[in-house]
Amino acid sequence: MPFLVQMREAEPNADERRRRAWVFVPYDRVNDSIGPLATLAPQDAGLILIESHAKGRNRPYHKKKVLVVLSNMRHFALEQQARGVAVVYRNGPASYGEQLLAIQRELNLPSIRLATPAERELRKDLELWQGKGLDLTFSADDAWLSTEADWIAVFGDEPAAAPGDRTGRGERQFLMERFYRHMRKQTGILMDGPAKFIGGQLSFDADNRQAYRGEVTVPKRPSFPPDAITLELIEWLSHNGVPSIGTFDGFDLPVTAEDCRAYWKFALQELLPNFGPYEDAMSSREPMLFHSAISALMNVSRLLPSDVIADVADSYDRLALPLASAEGFIRQILGWREFMRHMHRVTDGFRTLPQHPDPPENRAANPYSHLLVKEHNDAAPDRPATPSALDAHRPLPPAYWGQTSGMFCLDTAAQQVMYQGWSHHILRLMVLSNLATLCGFSPRELTDWFWVAYVDAYDWVVEPNVLGMSTFADGGLTATKPYVSAAAYINRMSDYCGKCSLDPRKSTGPGSCPFTALYWTFLERHQDLLGGNQRLRMPYNTLRKKSAEEREALRERSERAIAQLERGEIVD
Repeated sequence: MPFLVQMREAEPNADERRRRAWVFVPYDRVNDSIGPLATLAPQDAGLILIESHAKGRNRPYHKKKVLVVLSNMRHFALEQQARGVAVVYRNGPASYGEQLLAIQRELNLPSIRLATPAERELRKDLELWQGKGLDLTFSADDAWLSTEADWIAVFGDEPAAAPGDRTGRGERQFLMERFYRHMRKQTGILMDGPAKFIGGQLSFDADNRQAYRGEVTVPKRPSFPPDAITLELIEWLSHNGVPSIGTFDGFDLPVTAEDCRAYWKFALQELLPNFGPYEDAMSSREPMLFHSAISALMNVSRLLPSDVIADVADSYDRLALPLASAEGFIRQILGWREFMRHMHRVTDGFRTLPQHPDPPENRAANPYSHLLVKEHNDAAPDRPATPSALDAHRPLPPAYWGQTSGMFCLDTAAQQVMYQGWSHHILRLMVLSNLATLCGFSPRELTDWFWVAYVDAYDWVVEPNVLGMSTFADGGLTATKPYVSAAAYINRMSDYCGKCSLDPRKSTGPGSCPFTALYWTFLERHQDLLGGNQRLRMPYNTLRKKSAEEREALRERSERAIAQLERGEIVD
C-alpha cells in the first residue's frame, strides 16, 4: 500500500482527535526527545507532519537532500505510530502554513503546539497564515545547545548592525571564539573545573592542519541502501514535476532512528580518532576523509547535538579519542553551529545590514538563474538578504553547476557536490567560497547555490556562513578578515594541484594557476577597505613591493581566468 494512503487510513477518528494534544513537527525536528512531543505520553499525543511542494518549487533542492528529509519524516511517522502516537501526515502543493490551517479546520483541532521553527522561512510562512486564522502555541526550541541569554551574556543586546559605512556594521564585530569560550564554561564540556580548559587551552585548531598523504587508512563507511519507503519516494519525486538538481544514484544515507544511531556509532569509533589532524586536509582519493558527515542527520534532528557532544566528551574521558580530535569536533557544533544560528537570528538573516542587490541583468545573463531562489511567495515571503560589502556582483559561473573548468580543485569539489550533495568544510570555504570571493562572484548567488546543492543546508546555517564568514559580504561582522588564499594553500593541504594542468608555483604566464593572480588582484582591488586590517599587514607589504609590470601581469591573468569561467570555458 502506498505510504500516503496507509497514513490516511490510519488517521484517528473524531473522538481520538478530541482527546489528544496536537503537535506540529517540522521537517527538521523529527525527534520525539525534543519540543512539545517530548512532554506528552504517546497515548495523549497527536502528531502532524507535512510535505510541501511549495518549498521545492521555491528552491530546486538537491535530490539527495529531498530524499533524506522526506524519507526520515516518513520513517519517523511510522516510528511514532508504533509508540502509540496518533499521526496526521499530509502531502500537498500548498505551503506548510496553508496546509496546517486546512488540517486544523478539517479536523476541528484546537491550538496546535510546536517549537519555534529553526528556519526563518518557515517562521515567516506560519506568521502569514496565523494572520488568516491559524491557531498556534509556540514553545522554545530545545534542540539548540544555547539560548538568547547566552548570546546576550557574551555580546550584549545591542543591534547587530549599525548605520554608517557600506557594511553597516559600524564598530561591531562578533567573534565565534568569545561565544565558544562562554559555552564551554557554561556547559562544563571539556573543562577541568569552572574556569580551566582541559589541556590548558580553549582550541587545538593549530594542531589540526595536517595534509593527508595516505598515512592512515580511511575506514569504509557503512551503507544504508534505500528500503521500500525510500524507493517509493524516489519514484514519486522522479515524476511529481517539482524541480531539483543532482541525482538519486548512490543514495545510502540512514533514514531510520536505529540506522542513524548506528551510523553515528561508527563515525565516533572509527572516524573521529583521526579527525583532528586531517580536519583541514583535502584529498581526491578520499574526499570524505575522517569527517563524520552527520550534519544532514543532525540538521533534521535525527541526531541531537547534545547527545553527539556528550558521546564525544565521554569518548575522550575513556581515552578513546585524542583531545585535539574531540575538541575540534565539539568546536564545530558547540562553537560554530550555535554561533552562526544566533548571527542569523540577531541580523534577521542579514537583512539588518545595508542591502546591495545584484543587477537584474545578472539573472538574464545566467543560464542557471532558474535554479536560484524565486521571490515573493508563501514559501519565501520576502526578498533574500543581499549584503555585499566588497561590491561583488558577477554571476556564478557554470563550473559550480558541474561544467568542467579545467581547474582540478574546483571541478573535483563541484562534481562531488553535484553527485553527493556534500563536501567537507574546507572545500566549501577554501575552494568554492575562496574562488567566488577572489573573482567577485555574487555572494547571494553563491548562498543560493550552497542552499540548493547541499544536503545539510538550511537558512540559519547557509546565510551566515556564506554571507558572513565565507565571502565577507557582511564587511567583517563575523570574521576578522576575508577567508581567501592563493594557490599555495590548496597545494599544501591537498593532492589536487599534482593532478591539474595549471601550475600552483606560477602566478602568471602560460600554465599558471589563476588562484595566485586572483589573490593579489583581490587585495589590490579592495585596498581601501582592507588595507588597514592588521591581519593582512604582511600580504599588503608584499603587494606594495611588486613592480607595476608584475601587477599588470597579475591583473591580466586574473581577468582572463574570470572571463573564461564566466563563459563556461576551460581555464588555460
